[in-house]
Amino acid sequence: MDIVTFYYRPAGIAGDAGWVAFVQAHIALLDWQLVKPVFKCDPYFVDLSMTPESLVSQARYWFGLFSHRRTGIWKGLLQVPLAVSQDDADASNVVGP
Repeated sequence: MDIVTFYYRPAGIAGDAGWVAFVQAHIALLDWQLVKPVFKCDPYFVDLSMTPESLVSQARYWFGLFSHRRTGIWKGLLQVPLAVSQDDADASNVVGP
């Protein structure tokens, strides 16, 4: 399974040095080689702070990759908001440990 996360950088993270420090502090959740064995998915990230041209290019790439197979069978895309809610607890109870 592939997961693409479109995100805004956290408030207070300024410049490249701040971003690099943030990524290093959260490397277990952001590095593909560390995430895949634990969560059984391929994580990809798109920074919504990038230039509009780059953002359009990224959106075009991901839509093209996940919209359908070469055989014409549609794969589908799913949007999941990442806000914390009661739904998280309910989903956790259904999925289990």
